[in-house]
Amino acid sequence: MRHITSPLAGCLLAASVLAGRHYFPEQFQAVVQFEAALLFLAGLIAGIRLPDIDLALPGLSHRSGITHSCLFAVLPLFFDQPFLAGGLALGIALHLSSDIQPKSWTGGALIKFPLLGSIGMFSPLWILLNIVGCFVVLFHTLPQEHEAGRWAIMAMMLMGGGWYFLSEEKKRLFPLMTLAFSMLLVHQYKNGQLSVEIVIQYFA
Repeated sequence: MRHITSPLAGCLLAASVLAGRHYFPEQFQAVVQFEAALLFLAGLIAGIRLPDIDLALPGLSHRSGITHSCLFAVLPLFFDQPFLAGGLALGIALHLSSDIQPKSWTGGALIKFPLLGSIGMFSPLWILLNIVGCFVVLFHTLPQEHEAGRWAIMAMMLMGGGWYFLSEEKKRLFPLMTLAFSMLLVHQYKNGQLSVEIVIQYFA
């Protein structure tokens, strides 16, 4: 049930924020400064388990290439919800970076598509490419308007990531690397630009 409850919880939080903004604009002013962070957190909560929603969808095998991709993170961009997209991107990237550590690349570990079946040993490449795709979405949706927004989103990253590692994840190396790199991106993204030199220094 975790593959359902986590996405539902994220959707409920996002719906509450968006409904509050639309139907109660005066009362919503008190939390408007936290709107971006709350939507990011909603996306993160939903995204962490969203790829496994294939377990509940008829016609999809587990490790479906449709759900185990950056597709769900891209969709909110078409509805002008960049912070929700960024949270989904991080959550899905954390999930995929865990999935890239199976005991062996056989059976249920392989990526599968409807009609096509398993893509076999191209599965690690598919997962890696979609982790990169999630980083692209995250980079595209980083807050540009003020310093407080970036720090609020970094706090949501720590809260959501901490919950994930404490209660969900057993293989932590690659998800931790994903979280660390994502936080570095957010930290170095200032005034609409990425301080590439400092990012390179972190990995030099």
